[in-house]
Amino acid sequence: MNNPNHRTLTIYLGGNKYKDDQTLAFAKSNGLAIKEVDVTKDKLTGTQILQLVNKMHIEIHELIDTSNENFKAFNISGKFDQEDWLNLIIQHPEFIKTPIVQSEDQTVFVKTPSDTLKIN
Repeated sequence: MNNPNHRTLTIYLGGNKYKDDQTLAFAKSNGLAIKEVDVTKDKLTGTQILQLVNKMHIEIHELIDTSNENFKAFNISGKFDQEDWLNLIIQHPEFIKTPIVQSEDQTVFVKTPSDTLKIN
């Protein structure tokens, strides 16, 4: 049951990643009000991606999970500008580093599932 003292958190997930599953389970077990967004199914628009990056105060390339095997296989060379990165993320949302937790005030990468308590 959701705790009315907590604001709703949006948790961006990337499919069947272990840390995503752990973060979601932790948030639910602690009664946090959550909205799940699976970026591989509920594809983000370019505007949504840019808003997410701006709220996180990061460069767009920092949204990429460079440890993703499919990303590594891409073998990106040369300079990518913001539009190139944006198009890559739109075409391959599985490259987004998740989980990401967003409240009204903060949007951050989750390092450990307990980080969800810090943002709420």
